[in-house]
Amino acid sequence: MHVEHFDLNDIEHEPSDEQLASLMAAVAAEAQRKAALAHDELMARLRVEITAVQERQISS
Repeated sequence: MHVEHFDLNDIEHEPSDEQLASLMAAVAAEAQRKAALAHDELMARLRVEITAVQERQISS
């Protein structure tokens, strides 16, 4: 996704509605990507912990 460069602090040249919509879409996509990555990492850690607990129970 291409986001056209603009300066949100430039009060003389405000971004268009299309530019703002593009920015919001890019931010949402990045947030979803990071949330999916965090979820995958959490699930991997949980699987490791579950395996460790199961192994301790078997060896007890």
